[in-house]
Amino acid sequence: MASVPAVRTLAIVLVALLGLCLLLEATAVAGAWWLARQGSYDEEIGWLETWQPLLVWDSALAGQLGKRYRDRLRRDLDSNRIDKAVVSLRQARARVGHSGEALDPDLMALGIETFTRAADRMEARGLLAVAAAWDESLFVMAVRASRPQHRYAALAAFQEALDLRVRNGEPCQALARVQWAKRGLGGQIPGFPPSIEEDLQLQCRQSRSRGR
Repeated sequence: MASVPAVRTLAIVLVALLGLCLLLEATAVAGAWWLARQGSYDEEIGWLETWQPLLVWDSALAGQLGKRYRDRLRRDLDSNRIDKAVVSLRQARARVGHSGEALDPDLMALGIETFTRAADRMEARGLLAVAAAWDESLFVMAVRASRPQHRYAALAAFQEALDLRVRNGEPCQALARVQWAKRGLGGQIPGFPPSIEEDLQLQCRQSRSRGR
């Protein structure tokens, strides 16, 4: 049976460890709060990520970091900094993995908005092939999303990309992108009307007959 002094020593050690944990937690939270108050949002994220390996018991920290990544992306979109939003989205996706299944629905929605606005901006500048590439990136990101509305957005973006390539005088390239999507999915494109592919095949033959 353990002696009273040994039990007392163990209790002191446990209390000291608890106090240290609380101190570390308070330091991390206070530092993040101060950086956010200064508008130093990138530094806030970096600060919390530095503390994450130490605060292994804080299961909520990962969720807090995810929210801060999403908040940063939202700020970029609201300020119409699409170039910066693309970088913020890339960093947020790298943290959780790039597959559509790995993204939470809120980040997926922000990603769809980011790629859509990037495509729209390129289309407005007359860069149709570049706009199509952004829509195709959206398709790759969201075609396997967990929510049906996000998968629908992926399909709509892919069809828009095909139209952009046709308008750019590249029906054969558009047709090739259909085959590319099928290979990537290992079969048919969910919800994709076969008539679109048939029409692209016709336009591609006509284009080649004209020597384009």
